[in-house]
Amino acid sequence: MGATGVLATLVSPIGRRDETLAALQALEAAATAEPGTTLFSINEHRDEPGTFSVFERYESQAAVDEHRNSPAMQAFREALTTLGIRPTLTFTQPIDSA
Repeated sequence: MGATGVLATLVSPIGRRDETLAALQALEAAATAEPGTTLFSINEHRDEPGTFSVFERYESQAAVDEHRNSPAMQAFREALTTLGIRPTLTFTQPIDSA
């Protein structure tokens, strides 16, 4: 299996946008240093401030698994639990132009 994509969507609780973004940015710093991560892009919805979509791309499923089991991901999960956020995750198979 080749590259794998992940689309994560998170909705901040009212008044907790900055805390949500800080948690995402901490995860981004760690994820971009992980071998196998080729994209980690945080985006805020224009019409829904405090709603974030994170576009992730990894070289392989093994890289996804490594990321999901990392200390940074564990800290992120703890932050989400504190914030009361349950992200929506979509796993994708990138289609590259020939």
